[in-house]
Amino acid sequence: MELLVLKKDDDNVSILNKLNEEVDELSNELFKSIMDNVNNKEEMAAEALDVIQVCVGLLDKLEQEGLNIRKAMEKHNLKLLNRGWQYKKVIRIDID
Repeated sequence: MELLVLKKDDDNVSILNKLNEEVDELSNELFKSIMDNVNNKEEMAAEALDVIQVCVGLLDKLEQEGLNIRKAMEKHNLKLLNRGWQYKKVIRIDID
């Protein structure tokens, strides 16, 4: 599986606006599934991937600004494990 890293030059305001838009769309799909008992798994997945896409774009921007993504991911995973979370899978991400 692959997730594209888009060529963009968005500022933080644009990223925030896009993230809010995508989270709102995901929330709406989740709300439909709960309140209307709608089977909308494909729509929920599409909106969740849109949220992830915006987050990937932010991480790419941060890396361009000097953030070490590998260290950030290691720190994040360690934080989760130290809080007692257990995992069932690992998603591998290659950073070129």
